[in-house]
Amino acid sequence: MPTLPFHEWIKLFGEFYDQYGYLVVFLGTLGENTAVLGFLLPGNSLALLGAAYARLGTLNLGWVILLASLGTILGYHVDYFIGRFVLVGVANRWSASRFGRRIRLAGRLRLARSLLKKHGGKAILVSHLVGHLRSFVALSAGMSHMPYLRFLGFELVAATLWNTAFCLLGYFIAAEIDRLQVILERSGWVILGVLLLLFLAWRYVGQRMKKRLRQERRQARRRARDMILQ
Repeated sequence: MPTLPFHEWIKLFGEFYDQYGYLVVFLGTLGENTAVLGFLLPGNSLALLGAAYARLGTLNLGWVILLASLGTILGYHVDYFIGRFVLVGVANRWSASRFGRRIRLAGRLRLARSLLKKHGGKAILVSHLVGHLRSFVALSAGMSHMPYLRFLGFELVAATLWNTAFCLLGYFIAAEIDRLQVILERSGWVILGVLLLLFLAWRYVGQRMKKRLRQERRQARRRARDMILQ
């Protein structure tokens, strides 16, 4: 638990968001939705905090949602154009590099391509809910030369819906800030345990999804070989 009282943390971050809040929301969501910086920046958490401070009167909720959506869209575009104009020729070499192996780039790109091939534009809508997979979907959309207007249309809808929902969550959480303080002080370890269980469940579901996609790819290759032999 923090060494400072809860309200002191609220005040400390409030002073920071009062000066740089809109810039933090925009740059945070932009970086979080790119393939590399997404591993380092908690962009959606920064947007959620921005919405919370909008409830407390420091920022404007409409501007927070707009800037978070613009940052998300721009981040997706960075990866889309990198995939389309840069990575097509170097993807295999980059995947085999030490950094590529460390972030499991090849596997993430294969999973993203499978989602795009099977679900098309719906994969962009869903990718906003699947952690760091989101930017690899954008990279794969560019590498597979997904039509730009189709990519743009789905991304506009997805970014707006996701950021609106996320910011509204932060806005309504801030309305219960006093109750949240009591809960954190009395049930901090319980909440930590629940969050840990949710994280493990998310990892389990992700592994099951990856396993299922690998099985589908193996079955597809097996059917293709059978057709050739026939």
